[in-house]
Amino acid sequence: MREQRHGGDAPEHAAGDLPGRSHGPSDGVTRRQALQLGAVGMGSLALDAGPAAAADGTESPPAGRPPRERSFDEGWRFFRGEATGAQDPEFDDSEWRSLDLPHDWSIEDLPHAPAPDGGATSDPSLLVPREPPSEPGPPPVIGPFDPENSEGGGSTGYTVGGIGWYRKHFTLPDPDGDDLHHELRFDGVYQNADVWLNGVHLGFHPYGYTSFAYDLTPHVKRTGTNVLAVRVDNTGRNSRWYSGSGIYRHTWLTTTGPVRIPLWGIHVSTPVVGERRSVVHVEVSLANLGERPSAASVRVGVRDPRGRVVATAQEPAQDLAAGATPTARLDLTIRQPELWSMDAPHLYSARTDVLVGGRVVDTVTTPFGIRSLVWNGEAGFLLNGEPVEIMGGNVHHDHGPLGAVALDRSEERRVEILKEAGFNSIRTAHNPPTPALLDACDRLGMLVMDEIFDVWDTGKNPQDYSVHFAEWWERDLRGTVLRDRNHPSVVMWSLGNEITDNTSGHRGAEMAQALRSLDRTRPITLGGGSTHSADDPSWDYVDVGDVHYNANGKTYGPMHEAHPGKAMTHNETFPATIHQDITFAAEHTWATGTWIWAAWDYLGESGIGKTAIPPVGTAETIGDQSIMPGWSISRELHHTWGGFGYPYPYFQANCGDFDLIGQRKPQSHWRAAVTGRSPVELMVLRPTPPGTEQVALWWGYYDELASWTWDVEPGTPMTVHVYTPGDSARLLLGGKAVPGGAATAPERSMATFTVPYEPGELTAVATRNGREIGRTALTTVGAPAALRLVPDVTDLTTGRDDLAHVLVEVIDRRGRPVPDAALEVTFEVTGAGELAGVGNGNPHNVDSFRQPRRHTWHGKALAILRPAKRPGRLTLTARAPGLRPATVTLPVGRPR
Repeated sequence: MREQRHGGDAPEHAAGDLPGRSHGPSDGVTRRQALQLGAVGMGSLALDAGPAAAADGTESPPAGRPPRERSFDEGWRFFRGEATGAQDPEFDDSEWRSLDLPHDWSIEDLPHAPAPDGGATSDPSLLVPREPPSEPGPPPVIGPFDPENSEGGGSTGYTVGGIGWYRKHFTLPDPDGDDLHHELRFDGVYQNADVWLNGVHLGFHPYGYTSFAYDLTPHVKRTGTNVLAVRVDNTGRNSRWYSGSGIYRHTWLTTTGPVRIPLWGIHVSTPVVGERRSVVHVEVSLANLGERPSAASVRVGVRDPRGRVVATAQEPAQDLAAGATPTARLDLTIRQPELWSMDAPHLYSARTDVLVGGRVVDTVTTPFGIRSLVWNGEAGFLLNGEPVEIMGGNVHHDHGPLGAVALDRSEERRVEILKEAGFNSIRTAHNPPTPALLDACDRLGMLVMDEIFDVWDTGKNPQDYSVHFAEWWERDLRGTVLRDRNHPSVVMWSLGNEITDNTSGHRGAEMAQALRSLDRTRPITLGGGSTHSADDPSWDYVDVGDVHYNANGKTYGPMHEAHPGKAMTHNETFPATIHQDITFAAEHTWATGTWIWAAWDYLGESGIGKTAIPPVGTAETIGDQSIMPGWSISRELHHTWGGFGYPYPYFQANCGDFDLIGQRKPQSHWRAAVTGRSPVELMVLRPTPPGTEQVALWWGYYDELASWTWDVEPGTPMTVHVYTPGDSARLLLGGKAVPGGAATAPERSMATFTVPYEPGELTAVATRNGREIGRTALTTVGAPAALRLVPDVTDLTTGRDDLAHVLVEVIDRRGRPVPDAALEVTFEVTGAGELAGVGNGNPHNVDSFRQPRRHTWHGKALAILRPAKRPGRLTLTARAPGLRPATVTLPVGRPR
């Protein structure tokens, strides 16, 4: 590729003092100015410029100093409910629950909830899934579910928010360091967090998805015990999906001397990218928090992916007055660079040292990637000069059985699964992600659209972030960009999703200008912002236009004609239009790709992807949106915006290529054929009663299984789908051709057959130009005989961020999975760890995620193990009545 140049220097980073805000019981408490390093601003666009890198890391501290950054997650106490006076250091919290962060109280069993009996409110083994019968009176409280007292209702999965308090007693790591400065950072608290240290109110942070920090130095005790208190208020209707409640992301304590690199104070970009030579540009913000001036210099060393130093640079010492925050800028040339890409995600690192009097006083290591981006209407999207078609998916932040708890291995596992399935991009719908997710995307080669807001000034719920937007958007936007701009995986910023108040264009233009002041190396879009019309005001400030749910490109064409210089995206698409959307993007360079809603199922927006079974011909269609042969979109069954949520016990969306526990759903099989990743896939629709039909709602798909094991009479007509990129498909049953079982030119990579049911082996054969390109078979299996445990890892570290996701399978005597087995499984965990959660993919199997039992769904369930902080062995045993139990043991103790 040719050398590419990228222009535009970002301004220096300076975090200002922001006033603390009292909330709730903090009224009357002394209010102090607190250093709250949060969010604001962004940037114009040298679009062919490739930024770089990932989150700031740290090296060993200078001699005699404590670690620069350490986890602050361990040793907290928690109370669910209001606790008047709990900000007082002398408050008695001895009866509170002890726990480690991250923590989400909304996924936990409600106080006084009856012990669950397995939650079999419906029998998933029924031939036709139907709504569970409702009993007279209010629905029961089961596990975390309370439909009567859930303020968010179906939008938040019938879970309960409320108020919670956290307290931590701690001592400083180095009580003799009189010149040390201490900063506490929260990666995310949902939401409305008030923070106190030793009774002093440090500040208030309303947004539940952005990181923020406080300077503890003025109020911390250098010797003796300190008390930190955090009040979290998740009351009211404030979210359109499951948010979780509490300090659900990591916390960190940073300790430095007075001359330091402030939080997110390093920006690494790659203004020149070439195969023979690249230039790395490093901007380093400095801060002198001391009372005396100091002379400091900055030194940067770049290491390649194998850890070899390949470039160094140093800036001469400069005088720093007390309180000064200058910026140093250094350029380093890399010869024969290894470029970061999806297939080869090479990561470099920039070690930045701050020296005073020739002695290192602060060190930060920043991972980054060398790569270039181009987005425009002529080339579409180029990564390192090569065209890329986005095969993306929308992902909400929850982790199913764990709720909103964000542990690093859970984030990594999701990226691994999506990558293996052919996804190359994630849209962080509709909020900034965890740093751990971006780290995983950097390592694994997954592109990211980093979305910042779901609402601006006009809300979608009465108590959502719009209440605080005018006062807080700049800080939250700034913090997001400063934190995430070094990640090579982040290739686009999104200012928001389906914003209802962008028609004037004033607010959006203001936000885009703020963003570009911080990062000019990535384009800006607005999710659904261009859907309205080709003259929507958002076109004036976005670099990439976007529409939602634009099957067959009906809206795309006129918009491209009006704005030919801008690339476009399709940030949300229906499962039923996978073929149309992917095909359209492939045929039009400027239509850079699609993001399916959704890539992964999630809690809340309950039942929006359900498949209804009405009488034949009774479902209304909306306009011409009969979006697939035999499909219609039911107006009667679909709930409108602001009212998402089907009746309890639906608690999850029931949409996505993967279910709540990471297992493939039917639409993923079709996607595999459409994208050419699989030559043939074979699925069978679940039969419905005579006179009825399957009707998928807007985000739904066929209720079908990769199964030829059905409890129906021989001869029952079964609808069979063969997905293939080939030009012909045929079926064999028991080795014999199925009468009429052949199709040429499968429509939309799908061939449909009707096959009289007969136990045995059903085989699909796909061909292209008369040559077989693949075959696959489904076999009638036997009765459930045993359980099988399949962990996703072979060992565990002693880090509390680690997890083992253990798949539970019901198998027959020959070891074959029983596709529709619905059995209660109980779990026993012994040794160096604990059961962190259990779950399945059943969209209305309300039950506890914390108790050691769960029903299987489609013959599968999931148990999640979390290691202890000590080495040893961790054993999981699973049992089900009448079946042979299964056991797996994992060693714990591999270095982190």
